Amino acid sequence: MILSVVWAIIIFVCCTLPPNKIPRFNLNIQHIDKAAHFVFFFVQSILIGLLLRFQTEWRFFQIILFASFLALAYGGAIEVIQSKFASRTGELNDLIADVVGGFLGALSLRAFIK
Repeated sequence: MILSVVWAIIIFVCCTLPPNKIPRFNLNIQHIDKAAHFVFFFVQSILIGLLLRFQTEWRFFQIILFASFLALAYGGAIEVIQSKFASRTGELNDLIADVVGGFLGALSLRAFIK
């Protein structure tokens, strides 16, 4: 559980950094920010899924639904915070990347368990 909470904090910090504080690596890759959102929530769903798998009696389908909903809720909250409070802009495409990453992370959970 601690790892999942730490990861959620890392997501929050990375997603609310002012644009001038985000490290630039001269990776001229289009939509790299969407890939970052995807990876953040992919990993988060795996961490949450592992926790639920071994701490509850939930079935795989329930874990997928919960992880996807969590990605939607947390990703949505971050996008609102970005647009209202941080010096960044909230984007629907970022939220889509969050949810897809969360969903696919949960789907891939079986591979991590075996």
